[in-house]
Amino acid sequence: MTSRIVTVEVPFEALVKELGAKRAIKFISEIRKSYGDSVVELRKATQKLTVDQIEAEIKVLKKEGRL
Repeated sequence: MTSRIVTVEVPFEALVKELGAKRAIKFISEIRKSYGDSVVELRKATQKLTVDQIEAEIKVLKKEGRL
């Protein structure tokens, strides 16, 4: 399988729709803790992540109850 590099820009409203307000806020908080508050920092930190890596991270956060 070929890995794909992804850039994701999701409006907060879309996160709220998918996760609910409380979980969306929690998700943003976790991202900020891990990658900082800057969009530029976030892009640099995540620019080489593959879809598989992002999915794996989401599974870990869900398993730990942090998402």
